Amino acid sequence: MKVLYPFTAIVGQQDMKLALLLNAIDPSLGGVLLRGDKGSAKSTAARALATLLGEVPFINLPLGVTEDRLLGGLDLEQTLKGHPALKPGLLQQAHGGVLYVDEVNLLPDFAVDALLDVAASGTGHVEREGFSVTYPARFVLIGSMNLEEGELRPQLLDRFALSVEVKAPLDPAERQTILRSRLAFEQDPQAFVGVQQEAQSQLSQQILSARVRLKDLQTPEGLLHRISEVVCQHQVTSLRADLALLKACRAHAAWHGRTEVGVEDVEQVMHLVLNHRSHQKLPPPPQQPQQPQQEQEKQERSVPEQVFEPEKNTRVRWDLEPSRGPSAVQKRTQIQAVRTDHPERLHLRSTLTHAVTRTGTLQPSREDLHEARPTVRPAQRLIFVVDASGSLGAQARMAAVKGALLQVLEKSQEEVALVTFRGTQAQVALKPTRDLEAACRVLSYLPTGGRTPLLHALQVSQELVTAQSTLVLITDGKANVGAWEETLQAAARISCPVLVLGTDPATRERTLELARVMHGKHQLLPETSTERLLEHLPLGAAR
Repeated sequence: MKVLYPFTAIVGQQDMKLALLLNAIDPSLGGVLLRGDKGSAKSTAARALATLLGEVPFINLPLGVTEDRLLGGLDLEQTLKGHPALKPGLLQQAHGGVLYVDEVNLLPDFAVDALLDVAASGTGHVEREGFSVTYPARFVLIGSMNLEEGELRPQLLDRFALSVEVKAPLDPAERQTILRSRLAFEQDPQAFVGVQQEAQSQLSQQILSARVRLKDLQTPEGLLHRISEVVCQHQVTSLRADLALLKACRAHAAWHGRTEVGVEDVEQVMHLVLNHRSHQKLPPPPQQPQQPQQEQEKQERSVPEQVFEPEKNTRVRWDLEPSRGPSAVQKRTQIQAVRTDHPERLHLRSTLTHAVTRTGTLQPSREDLHEARPTVRPAQRLIFVVDASGSLGAQARMAAVKGALLQVLEKSQEEVALVTFRGTQAQVALKPTRDLEAACRVLSYLPTGGRTPLLHALQVSQELVTAQSTLVLITDGKANVGAWEETLQAAARISCPVLVLGTDPATRERTLELARVMHGKHQLLPETSTERLLEHLPLGAAR
């Protein structure tokens, strides 16, 4: 039996450990999502939690799981022997325990939908070849993911009660402690676990005691008001947030031995509940000090800060069909036939074809069996980087970009992100998302005006780029914050397909130069509109 790394030996990561412990105290809380850096102990912590809970099932859900393996299906071996029977799926096996999904954002669509349905209802249902079975499936859901590999579907994201941004420590002393512990564990796992045994037992007992206190815990009426107030302040629409925050507060109070939930519990756990749900409007940036500038910059400062709505009633020739190229934008689930003696989900056509080819008959044997195995192509991320400075045409650009963003979210499956730059800095106005409602809220306030910090915009954008990204830079190229050579160097570090849309014929050479150093395409678009912008969005671009 594999020896698991003890929970009590995990160094640092206090938020992650707290979130997992709260779910251990109250399994009905709704699960934890661990998002962040690779190699930051996300998977280790999820598996280590099981060592504290006693003899409960711990199910690791693989990304390539088939529908039959997930929900349950026909037991092929028994059926071939003339005794048809149903085989339990992973969701049924997880009942009463922990269901862990590593890289949960890469699960195929059918698996995500099934997981959502069962997690919400607490029951699973399967029908196969005349059999119909309903089974209990209540479990603690733990997911982990790396942010650079794409975001999670909003519907699944909201199912997780708590979320933690996990970052690898940058303190040399802490990393050295982690290194020593890991080396000791790998050299002698049994001895290492033995040293932690007493601490592990104490922590398990504390969880059990907190579960007992949870039953009699008092929740003042004023606390319910405070919880709803906090959720509304963060402009979270899902009512799951209120319930998750209440349950997390109760578990936190029980963990600390209290008999009544207090405001201090709200303050300690609210970030775990709202971290992945909050979509607050961005506040107006502070006014930049007025200083003497060149004539061009005086003209730019003279343009007052304005806020514009997306273009409406635009009749769009929709060109965002999936590309046939290597960077196709939509997430798809494809079925691959794989030869195996023990298929979890039979690929009938390949099985029969193999039998006919081998024997000339439609009577397959075990050596002809093929499994239908899903493969996933992740969704592409479309990153808009938009000049919102006071240069001419900024207002029209912002209205067009808002309209294009909302159209993309409404009619396709890719993620979108928005970086705007004005004044002396750039900001991520819209984090990568496929949530149309959240985007509408954030895009309701996007100001224009000020100078053009193109260098900072490129640096900020680089942090959002993934292997599935395409970047659309909309600018006149008049960078007046930061040296032009530094701007070109930052542009050259962008490592994804790029389209530069120049908005001023007078600065065409500059925007062309940007496109060249980024190995991207260039298009002059002096009159920006939602319709024209959508017509030029890059599809299937390749470096």
